[in-house]
Amino acid sequence: MIAFNTLTKFGIHATDGDIGQCKDVLFDEQDFVIRYFVADTHKWLPLGRKVVLSPISLTEVNDTEEKLYVSMTKDALKESPSIDDHKPLSREYEEILFKYFGYGYYWTGPGAWGDFSHPTELVDQQSMLDDMDTLESKPENHLRSCEEVNGYDISAQGEDTGHVCDFVIDKRNWAIQLFIIDTRNWLPGGKKIALAPALIKDIDWSTHKINVNMSHDDLMALPEVDDDRLDDADYLASLASKPLMTDRK
Repeated sequence: MIAFNTLTKFGIHATDGDIGQCKDVLFDEQDFVIRYFVADTHKWLPLGRKVVLSPISLTEVNDTEEKLYVSMTKDALKESPSIDDHKPLSREYEEILFKYFGYGYYWTGPGAWGDFSHPTELVDQQSMLDDMDTLESKPENHLRSCEEVNGYDISAQGEDTGHVCDFVIDKRNWAIQLFIIDTRNWLPGGKKIALAPALIKDIDWSTHKINVNMSHDDLMALPEVDDDRLDDADYLASLASKPLMTDRK
């Protein structure tokens, strides 16, 4: 497990040297799975620009060095399809990007990563891409920025109770396991609590608000989070394993 606020301190290392810093991640709002790391390459590459890297490319997450190791060279990343900073990342762009790297599509098949459970299994699936090109309908993507959602208010049956201040992410499949909610700016003696994505009713992007399927009292009964241990992987794993009332509707 790793916290989003910790992940954004990590550098990104290619096979031939450092290439950037992880500044954000994009997640699928339907499955709550991280689809891309957003890298800032300005300090490492000439004419550096913002690029996105799929978890498919990861070979190692080194917590000690605070680095993400990826299976590509600096030149491969530099020559990858450019991304418009001011436009959403479209499915058409994803197809171009995945063809460039030779990855299999994550959006086909029943699993979080196509027919697989883990992203690295989609490496070198070019033959699958050729088959997918014959499909007439291609599903739209639903990608959102953790940096954007960080700070969204939490509404429990219409009552604002806190705001998102972090995310707990499973490094095995890059699924968001928990939203960390800070209630201290809303309630006297408030605390940080752990909210499972299954409890989210919807995310209102226009009002920057997350609506949850529970009352204020039930929300406040969720497990409390130790703010000083959000960079402790073992603590995050134990927190994610606690009963989090995910069966409530």
